[in-house]
Amino acid sequence: MLSDSSSIHELWDLEKPIIPERSCLHHLNPVGVGSPLVESLTSYVARLAKSHNVFLGVLISRELAPLIEKVYVKTSAGMGLRALFNRATALNGTGIMAKDFVQALEKLTLQKNLQFLTLLFWADVILPKELFRDNKSWCPVCYQEWNLSQKEIYDPLLWTISIVKFCPQHNKFLCERCPNCHQKISLLTWKTQPGYCSNCGGWLGKNSSTTSYIESHDSKYLSKKELQWETWVAQVIGELIASTPYLASAPPKENIAKSLGRAIEIVTDGNIAAFASLVELPKNTVWMWQRGKALPRVDLLLKICHFLGVSLLDFLTSEDIGNLVKTILNQSQQRSRRTRISPKSFDYEQVQDALVTVLANDEIPPLTMKEAAQRLGYDRRTIFQHFPELCRDISAKYLNYSKELRLTNIELSCREVQDIAVILCDKGVYPTENLVSKSMTKPGYLRYKEVRATLQQAQGNFPR
Repeated sequence: MLSDSSSIHELWDLEKPIIPERSCLHHLNPVGVGSPLVESLTSYVARLAKSHNVFLGVLISRELAPLIEKVYVKTSAGMGLRALFNRATALNGTGIMAKDFVQALEKLTLQKNLQFLTLLFWADVILPKELFRDNKSWCPVCYQEWNLSQKEIYDPLLWTISIVKFCPQHNKFLCERCPNCHQKISLLTWKTQPGYCSNCGGWLGKNSSTTSYIESHDSKYLSKKELQWETWVAQVIGELIASTPYLASAPPKENIAKSLGRAIEIVTDGNIAAFASLVELPKNTVWMWQRGKALPRVDLLLKICHFLGVSLLDFLTSEDIGNLVKTILNQSQQRSRRTRISPKSFDYEQVQDALVTVLANDEIPPLTMKEAAQRLGYDRRTIFQHFPELCRDISAKYLNYSKELRLTNIELSCREVQDIAVILCDKGVYPTENLVSKSMTKPGYLRYKEVRATLQQAQGNFPR
């Protein structure tokens, strides 16, 4: 028995076991890292609070504030948290607030990839000015689909960026007002929870009570050109966000001046004024960017990229954007040359049938005569010579649509101005044209007399 016992004791491992480090807070995995719909840091904080069954404000004041000795999280009399909530967009951005919160959250959760929920990686090449929305925006159809498939409800970083106004997955504008209480929603509040309004607590996904609200912001009110632009913007910004975890190092500020200089050299033989004219920007501004004396805002940078036919990611990270621009220009020239060299023989019956089809179908928006001619591959004047009546009818159909679209947008803008003015008046703020236009979906519609009359009426109702 003794010998048996001895042999058993020899098998015991008396070394102290290695115990993995424990996190103070839930080791919550961020959603979608490495994809265009990676969640934002503000969304992650809100989900982290929910996973601990506490309000977001409680989590920040009790756990995060002690790790961040900065003015914006000091909680004396609540002043610090209010200041933080007012500047919450900075948490997803490129500055010190985003960096502080990433470090604090990584220490508390032991997650190591939270910087990818912000634009910190792009700090040297992306100007923070007007980069983010002041309030929450969302795609109600995304929320609804995630909810029905029992996926995590969260807010992608893409939705927080001001120039992204469209969900390309569902061809919908991002919503900016709660369908239940019709108010804008702050990005962070004491009770923020992804998928719900922090003002009234209502669900923000698409359902029977929100259908009419969503349809009033539908993509059918966009022209074909506007739809292509909004879709392209969402795609290239999404591509930039998705690529971040896979890039070896952040691009230096000099890359913008370098890429812009090569583009100007190739497109206009180094003539900055000519290039500025092509992209419809002031020549002095383009000169400043090309010399590296200033950084362009993202919306203006996208305008240049779209003109060149390159993505924002390529423009910011490419070693030599020139080769890519040359390839795109050569392809464009070859297509133009093929079109000039190989004119099609005119097929009378085929063109007539196609024009009748264009006139009869319900495509929204309807084709202009120029677009119809491009689809058929014939010169518009040639088609008009053979079928003047059909051409006039197609043009009239588009003009009627444009008129109806303008009237619809005027009506929507009038209602929007009324809603914005009511919200401002409730806060005791006089609804000036400047304040109202900043909150409008289409501020340019203030030039129409109906919309201006609505604003003037709202101003007249302001209590003196």
